[in-house]
Amino acid sequence: MVLVIIAFVVGVFIGYKYPQQVKSTMESGKKLFNDLKGKLSKKRETPGP
Repeated sequence: MVLVIIAFVVGVFIGYKYPQQVKSTMESGKKLFNDLKGKLSKKRETPGP
């Protein structure tokens, strides 16, 4: 529980101190997630032989 609180405080500090870097990192993470999700769903949709 203590580690969760420490991680939250560190996250808030980093978000406050470096908002532009956090925003760009979040956008690249979202893009990567959507690309991976698209590739996985594409593999499921293609019927096998």
